[in-house]
Amino acid sequence: MPDELNARVERLEESERRAWAAIEALSDKQQKLDEVLVVIAEAHAKLAEAQLETERRFQETEKRFQQTDARSRQIDERIDKLVSAIGELIRRQNPS
Repeated sequence: MPDELNARVERLEESERRAWAAIEALSDKQQKLDEVLVVIAEAHAKLAEAQLETERRFQETEKRFQQTDARSRQIDERIDKLVSAIGELIRRQNPS
């Protein structure tokens, strides 16, 4: 009977060692996961900042395109007036 008791105690002690080894391994993995989550959170924050900056630049570019279109229309109007004035000048110089 004492041998059975000793054998059982040894099995329990071995089970306890394995349990503590598993707990330690899980603890290490949890710590690594926590570190990875920090990296992911930082990357997410940087991505969000980059997206905001990209959106701001798109809006700025759109505004510049609108300004360029407005200037192009003004130039077209001025060219039309100039061509019309040149045509009128030619007609006045050559009254046929």
